[in-house]
Amino acid sequence: MQVHLTSCLFVLDREKNDNIRKNDIQKIKVLVTKNKKLPSILFDGTGIKKQLKKSLSNIIGTDIFHLSQVFTLDNQDSVDILYLGITNIEHIVNLKEDYQLIEFKVKNNNTITFGEDIYQYETIEVEENNNIEYIHKIKTDDINRRRTLLNLLISYKKIRGSVDNSDILFKFMGSSFSLEDVRILYETIKDSTVDKSNFRKKIIKYCEKIETQEKTKNGFRPSQKYRFKPLKGDIWI
Repeated sequence: MQVHLTSCLFVLDREKNDNIRKNDIQKIKVLVTKNKKLPSILFDGTGIKKQLKKSLSNIIGTDIFHLSQVFTLDNQDSVDILYLGITNIEHIVNLKEDYQLIEFKVKNNNTITFGEDIYQYETIEVEENNNIEYIHKIKTDDINRRRTLLNLLISYKKIRGSVDNSDILFKFMGSSFSLEDVRILYETIKDSTVDKSNFRKKIIKYCEKIETQEKTKNGFRPSQKYRFKPLKGDIWI
């Protein structure tokens, strides 16, 4: 029986904002092939996570990314194992030519943006044996595209479900960031807004100040920058 290892790697990218007093524009992107398929390899028996990390490192030119298993799908003649990856664009130094990063966004729990394409979906609750299963129905006639989007949506919802009780937001950050960067990312993932003051109090425990920068030549003082400070005993699986 063949075992396929599939990666959903989410990358936080940013574009310069024309308004120098505002933060850069953040975009979450996903790693796909030129024909918009997820990276997938056959398991060679050497250790699932080790093999997958080596494969991804070869594609993006770095091993600085978070990686965790999302789910396993048992088919008639094969097994598909889906892994969630997270990193920042500053870590990707040598993206292979046959791969690309395209924008991924989920809005209003019914719309998926995948590159330049937009897809509608609905989530149905199915109760069986006192368990509730969530089935996502994505509207597209392309079976392969539907499978890709489903894997991405499940992985994205894994992130969304973890942002309030883990340090997962900081897996997206680069070597330095502002508290506003973290808040904007949180609101993007949750597709909602938060109280700035309360959010700051919640995340500051994970943040360590970096020496204050001097004013820019335009006279504006840059936002205070931080680096991630992991807490002892914090574990996210």
